[in-house]
Amino acid sequence: MKKICLCFLLLLTACQSQETDKTIETKSTNVHCTFVGDLLYEQPYYDWIENDSQDKGYYDLVRPYFQKDDLSIANLETPIGGTELKTSGVGYSFNASKEIGEQVASLDLEVVSTANNHANDRGNKGIDNTLKFLQEKNILSVGTYKNEEDRKQGRYQTINGIKFGYVAYTYATNQIVSKQNQHKISLFNQPSNRQFTQEYKDLLTKEITETRKNCDVLIAMMHWGTEFTYDISAQQKEVSKFISDLGVDIIIGNHPHCSQTMEWINNNKTLCMYSLGNFVSADHIVDRTNQEFKNAYNVSMMVTLDIKKDNDHLSIEDIQYIPIINYYDKKLKNFKLVPYDQYTQELEKTHYHYKNGFTKDWIQKTYQKLIPKAIPNHQLT
Repeated sequence: MKKICLCFLLLLTACQSQETDKTIETKSTNVHCTFVGDLLYEQPYYDWIENDSQDKGYYDLVRPYFQKDDLSIANLETPIGGTELKTSGVGYSFNASKEIGEQVASLDLEVVSTANNHANDRGNKGIDNTLKFLQEKNILSVGTYKNEEDRKQGRYQTINGIKFGYVAYTYATNQIVSKQNQHKISLFNQPSNRQFTQEYKDLLTKEITETRKNCDVLIAMMHWGTEFTYDISAQQKEVSKFISDLGVDIIIGNHPHCSQTMEWINNNKTLCMYSLGNFVSADHIVDRTNQEFKNAYNVSMMVTLDIKKDNDHLSIEDIQYIPIINYYDKKLKNFKLVPYDQYTQELEKTHYHYKNGFTKDWIQKTYQKLIPKAIPNHQLT
């Protein structure tokens, strides 16, 4: 009898142990993300690839980052209007061919923002052609829209069981958008005076609140700030706080043509990258600024991070940044995007701007100044 009782007790203990294991088992998932800055296709790059517009190895060293992630986002600052709308990489009026679009698509991006000051460089046709091309390549576009109904639908993706919502806004467009077409491009400013007025606060509140209700993680892509400065403008601070209060989890900023700092803002509610700089660019002159920012024009910040979900708890973890050098030689040829740790002494000394102080040491010191310490993990919910 004692043996039977002992066996029963052992069996009961084992069952309880199994039940306990079941109770503490967690359901976890992870989305590995890569964020980069402006894709700005300019004339010297076109001159190098000549008429065939074929990729000559420009992306070879950075493509693996996009291929191994789950979500990658960039700012497409050049419309892909096609040759019928006249391609251009000069005069602050840009338009790319479909062949250039194929290069963009080859990076395996999941999302691009199309809300920026060049979005209307080729008018409605340029917007529509860009959206059509991106849709054909299965790249989600955020910030420009076919019509009002398209804009109202919002932009969402579910990746590894986590639902992402996206919004994107620009401070202005170089070619003013007519009143009847303002639904086609997301602005956060009054076009006439570039002020963040109550009308636009109400618009952002409506759109961001609606998107927030329908996703787990909300990412905002903002085209803002002052060109050629590491300083954060008063408007960047105001708008980032405003959209953080509306529930934005991550802000990816662009436009200043240089990297700016990355930090948790608003009592650690939102991870804000004020500017990631130019990922793709080719202006060797940059006559609107001094040599410091002529150099900064040629290096951007790639940010990688993990968004983790354990049961119902979401967190942002393992936040890293990698300076990416836009290399071209002294003859404005052999363009290549090079991660900092692969930027050899030979590449450094043959860069067009090496003679102007564009060295690996300058890059290191600049980025240590912009982001002096590690960015901590943080739980969202």
